[in-house]
Amino acid sequence: MNILSLPVHAAGEIVDNTIEEAFAISTLMSDSEALTFGFMNVDLKVDDEGFGNEDTMNFKNSINLFVLPYTWYLEPKSSAWDHALTVRAFYLNIERDNEIVEGITDKFEENTVGIYGSYSQFYHITKHWYVESALGAYLSYYKNKYRFGSGVPDDIKDQFNGRSLNISTFAAIIEPEVGIGYQKAQKWGYWRAHNNTSYIYGHGIAGSIENPGKINPEGWWLTNGVEFTIDVPELWGVDDFLSIDFKRIDVLGDMQRMAEKGYYYETSFGWVIDTNNKIPLLDNIGMGLSINYGSSVSGATLVLYYNE
Repeated sequence: MNILSLPVHAAGEIVDNTIEEAFAISTLMSDSEALTFGFMNVDLKVDDEGFGNEDTMNFKNSINLFVLPYTWYLEPKSSAWDHALTVRAFYLNIERDNEIVEGITDKFEENTVGIYGSYSQFYHITKHWYVESALGAYLSYYKNKYRFGSGVPDDIKDQFNGRSLNISTFAAIIEPEVGIGYQKAQKWGYWRAHNNTSYIYGHGIAGSIENPGKINPEGWWLTNGVEFTIDVPELWGVDDFLSIDFKRIDVLGDMQRMAEKGYYYETSFGWVIDTNNKIPLLDNIGMGLSINYGSSVSGATLVLYYNE
């Protein structure tokens, strides 16, 4: 079952729930700290469905996701207290085949586009321990397009058009976040253990859907992980490093369809190059491999790192 769409022949409350899931999951997919989505999928050929199967591979191949993030680090409030502003824009597109009338293939497309902004604070409790918090907000837009196959009766088209299909709506979503972590420098770089909890709640505010105010996406995700940043010799006179991250993500609420068991694991390996502020709005860039286990997008994918 498509995580962003229950069967399209459902209506009423199920349609509302579907849109709420689309908004909630788009916040998760657009946050690289919670889910890494790449530009090319890799078949691991592993005999364990936790690493993906034909269904998850087909679903991943149906997804187009573009995210543009940037963070401005503000003047520290003290030697132990940092803060920053973050913005990002994202576009999520999913296309799949569907049937309302048996034997007639239709095309179903979902698009979610949004902008996000947050203010975050990072406080060093001790030399190694820190706490962090952030308050963010999204303005997101959801629209689905349904192209009926040849032979679908007009009365069936009229039943769904403008009710559950070919509809759109906006939503305003808030996201408070808190976290705690431990970080320690080593001769080879540093490592850190991190725990972060994010909560989202939103409200539909406009659109072609009937009564958008009934749309209230809500969800939580809890991230626990260990990250290693390894210094490597400079290339071409610029700083670069290797990043290795192991984490588990628990999901609740309207994003729970991301993982049948309510959680998934992700491991990422990457090489990141610091641009030393030589390119506007680009702090660093790199390439890597991400392996996801236990979610609706399980498997491996090649990743482009951007402003990590």
